[in-house]
Amino acid sequence: MNNTQPTTLDLRRIADSQTVLLSLSGIVAIMLCTQVRVPLPFTPVPITGQTFAVIAWPLLFGYRAGLGAVGGYLALGALGAPVFAGFESLTALWGPTSGYLVGFALAAALTGRLRDAGATSSAAGLFLTIISAQALILVCGAAVLSLFVGTDNSLMMGVAPFLAGDAIKTALLFTMTRLSRWNATN
Repeated sequence: MNNTQPTTLDLRRIADSQTVLLSLSGIVAIMLCTQVRVPLPFTPVPITGQTFAVIAWPLLFGYRAGLGAVGGYLALGALGAPVFAGFESLTALWGPTSGYLVGFALAAALTGRLRDAGATSSAAGLFLTIISAQALILVCGAAVLSLFVGTDNSLMMGVAPFLAGDAIKTALLFTMTRLSRWNATN
């Protein structure tokens, strides 16, 4: 007897392959956004577009695809691929910007979990999720940066220069997510 209904195992395999494809696409999106880079003369941390992609991916596709994309991106850099801002690799993992990279993974996990739990389905929940993810990235980044530039300088060099750009990214992420059919929990 030929049963055309997919089994639970088949559905899991389809979901897993979709997650892998979304994660791989996310790695590419993050790498492309990373190369949108504006160096600042007073800080070793450039303005980049990567935080947009790091937060967008779990907002749109959930925890597994979002964390898979960020984890894959970080793994490529750890393996020596020139995927970080300015086409750097290992040096970014052990330098003044490494805290931001750690923050990416934490922000993707938080954002994906909140999205999957339905917290981003309301405008207020979505806004708070985006702000929380950005704050997590900035806090982690400034904490590690302080080891290189001192605690007194870490806020002025690692947080303040990025607040205006984060406000713009928040507006773009908020609008994109609210308009997207992907912002639905599965």
